[in-house]
Amino acid sequence: MVIPLQKKYPMRIFSVLVLFSVLTVLYSCGNPVGKSTKSSSPADSSTVFSGTKPSADVPDDGTDRAKAYQLFQQGTKEMKEQRYQDAVTTFLSAMEYDPSNPLIYYNLGSCYYSLKEYSLALSYFGDAIRFNPSDTSALVYSGMIHYLEGRIQESINYYTQALNINDKLYMAWYNRGTSYGRIEDYEKAIADFSRAILINPVHGNSFMNRGLAYYYSGNTDLACKDWKKASSLGLGIADEAIRQYCP
Repeated sequence: MVIPLQKKYPMRIFSVLVLFSVLTVLYSCGNPVGKSTKSSSPADSSTVFSGTKPSADVPDDGTDRAKAYQLFQQGTKEMKEQRYQDAVTTFLSAMEYDPSNPLIYYNLGSCYYSLKEYSLALSYFGDAIRFNPSDTSALVYSGMIHYLEGRIQESINYYTQALNINDKLYMAWYNRGTSYGRIEDYEKAIADFSRAILINPVHGNSFMNRGLAYYYSGNTDLACKDWKKASSLGLGIADEAIRQYCP
């Protein structure tokens, strides 16, 4: 769809464009791009389980930990198949055997996010963060939920926490920049989009949104330069901005 770029609609534009970052996360199996290595991947059952031994070392001996691991594997498979409600049931069962495992809570949050049950997702991401404070993915997801529900300052706070742990997360810079754009703090938005571009120079949405921030700041030349770059990276929405506002 073509998004109008009339100056009286800055919030609408930034609100629509942030959905690109949400979709990027969902398409990567619930794992934000640029995720910190300090936090385990939710859809990969080969990661460390319970924060102790590699999952391959979990014995199949009927212990609670072994039962939790088997259920975790099953839930992971269901997540990959986008059977999110089934996965929720499975992860809840796994949680009974391993109630302090942050990966289980994180995957529950991811499932509920995919089901658009944001309150439950936020609650489970909160549990994941409680058990693993360095889980940048849970922090980024929490930021996105707050953004989607209109709590912009809270979303900024979560992205900032994630970036304090790992400043290489270009999607966190991008999302925080979008949040700043939503509240019309274009100077901070430009700074964050620039950091995202520095980390990932082929992320077209960062150029598009930075161009919008430049445009609303009164710098059409820099806006057009960014939109042309976004267009060259295959972002079709930038072509409409170029046609309407660039010489």
